[in-house]
Amino acid sequence: MSEEVSSISSFKEIFYSLGEMVGVFGVGIAVGLWTMIKKRKITAKENIKKEEKIAQTHSRVHEALTELRLLVRASRAIVFQFHNGGKFADGSSIKRFSVTHESCGTGVQGMLLESQDVLLTRYKELVDILDARSNKIIRTSDLPQCSFRYGLEINNVLCFAVSPLRCEDGLTPMGFICCHWCDFSELDAVHAEGISENSLGEVICTSAKTINTHLTLGKN
Repeated sequence: MSEEVSSISSFKEIFYSLGEMVGVFGVGIAVGLWTMIKKRKITAKENIKKEEKIAQTHSRVHEALTELRLLVRASRAIVFQFHNGGKFADGSSIKRFSVTHESCGTGVQGMLLESQDVLLTRYKELVDILDARSNKIIRTSDLPQCSFRYGLEINNVLCFAVSPLRCEDGLTPMGFICCHWCDFSELDAVHAEGISENSLGEVICTSAKTINTHLTLGKN
């Protein structure tokens, strides 16, 4: 009889021990699931905030770009940004640029779709102008025969001006803003109002700084 009682007692102890183990295991699973759900909620909120920030940056840049286009009577105002696109055989990065923002006048064809992943090495003249003649209005016909001139001509650009964009350190090139005039009458009207090309260049430079600020803040 005592052996049966002892056996029953042992079974009870084993049963309670198993119950405790299952309980601990269950609590562990619940805590793990709760932590995973919490992390997913936090990640989802962070993603929403990032998307909202991207949308706000795009909106601010587009507003500033449209304002610039209207102020200087340009047909187009475009933001190009530099980026890498693969590597050469020696391991060095292939530099490219793409249109990221664009504002066009009524009836003016956009360049957003056709100007993606453009090889920077094909546009030496553009790089030279960014270094030495930024914010200056230049006639397309004054350029030598080159890829840059050809790209402007097929988009009916008679005059243009470029202004550099830089990263937060103020040194590293981020890209550039380009204003296009596809009709001389717009520039003629500006000149008739007594506004010089130097004044237009100052407007372009100031607007470029504003857009530069929006873009650098949007990347942080």
